[in-house]
Amino acid sequence: MDEETYILGPGDVFSISIDNVEAMIYEAKVNPDGFLIIPKAGILKVSGMILKDAKKNIIALIREKFKTHNILVTLSTIRSVKLDVFGEVQKRGGKVVLANSRLSDVLLEAGINKEADVRNIKIISKQNVISYYDLLLYIRLADRSQNPVVQEGDHISIGKIDRSVSVTGAVGYAGIYEYKAGETVLDLIKVAGGFVDEAFTDTIEVIRFLPDSKTQINIKLSNQELLQNNFFLQNKDIVVIRSKPQYLRDNVVTISGFVKYPGKYKIDEGKTHLSELITESGGYLERASLIDASLKRFVGADTMDSELERLKLIPRKDMTDDEYDYLKAKSRQRKGQVVVDFRNIYKSYEDDVVLKNGDEIIVPEKKEYIIIIGQAVFPGNVEYMPGLTVQDYINLAGGFSWRAEQGKVRIVKAKTGEWIEEDEIQVLEPGDTIWIPEEPPAPKFWDIFKDS
Repeated sequence: MDEETYILGPGDVFSISIDNVEAMIYEAKVNPDGFLIIPKAGILKVSGMILKDAKKNIIALIREKFKTHNILVTLSTIRSVKLDVFGEVQKRGGKVVLANSRLSDVLLEAGINKEADVRNIKIISKQNVISYYDLLLYIRLADRSQNPVVQEGDHISIGKIDRSVSVTGAVGYAGIYEYKAGETVLDLIKVAGGFVDEAFTDTIEVIRFLPDSKTQINIKLSNQELLQNNFFLQNKDIVVIRSKPQYLRDNVVTISGFVKYPGKYKIDEGKTHLSELITESGGYLERASLIDASLKRFVGADTMDSELERLKLIPRKDMTDDEYDYLKAKSRQRKGQVVVDFRNIYKSYEDDVVLKNGDEIIVPEKKEYIIIIGQAVFPGNVEYMPGLTVQDYINLAGGFSWRAEQGKVRIVKAKTGEWIEEDEIQVLEPGDTIWIPEEPPAPKFWDIFKDS
């Protein structure tokens, strides 16, 4: 309870304790006429007074009668007030709230719509006095003057957003804001969270419509000019705060896996080569697989392929062979993969690429095995032995199971993800996968009988 702001009215109840010859405790209620009747002490008009002043007056009146300093006066019960809320809220109409409720309390209970203009809330008092409040100033800047205590008979009206201004760039909360008459550019920047650390405040740009409502101009102002002169906003103004060029921009790459010292490393943009980074990270460990090592660069990797998205929606039977081949090729593509042969980076200038910020280098462990999946007796990993054929590895896995479709064995290459038929494979490499598909189920007897 804020004694400096709470205004008393009919219905408030005081608890009064007087420690004299004998202790006396009273409950005194402010009557409809605004008077407080204190037994054996007198009558005092308190309605319309702030709580702090009323308590002083009550204590002074009691002292005149009882000549004691042991007096305690507290507000034990807060009255209720009735008011109206209309406009862009979910629960419109009359509300009964405690007399110490503030505007934010009422609106939270009423539910504010997304389209509500919370920066130009109108309150019409019982005496027809109109006041405007900016609830966003209270939320963002703790300006309590914009969150008043509501009064009996208040009519709260929240309109729909009709006019707006925008702030973009290096501020805490860039976005679109309700236009507020008399607001300056600096006021808006404060509401938007102020300048962030990277903000370039030497020049601030305001994009504005001319009176013809069609032509736009840009006005460039320095922060110093804004401080010295009040530059007032107009409807549909766009305030642009740019960032300092190259501000705290990283030049860091990451290397992980089987190198001596994995982690993040600083590079010189456009200068540091892959071989230099490998050397700086201590070189490869004995178990490093250079054939499987990769460099990933994600700049531009998120660009949407509209053709691929189109093909995903088409059934296979409705595709041309070229479309299906394109779909397969794009599906196998490894996102952000840069073509590099790590075995040649110290020998070939083409493979010793220049690194860029954000690059990721991955050096995995050697895969000294062939993976067998599908219809083998014992599917799993089989130790890699140079010179063995596909059939040799299948035999090592126990041979074909009884459901295997032996004529359609495929090999999935570890390096590229490419699918190759058994009779087209030339050399198996560590990490390759042999896939043995399952025969389709035979037709049921009843289906054969029916068709016959």
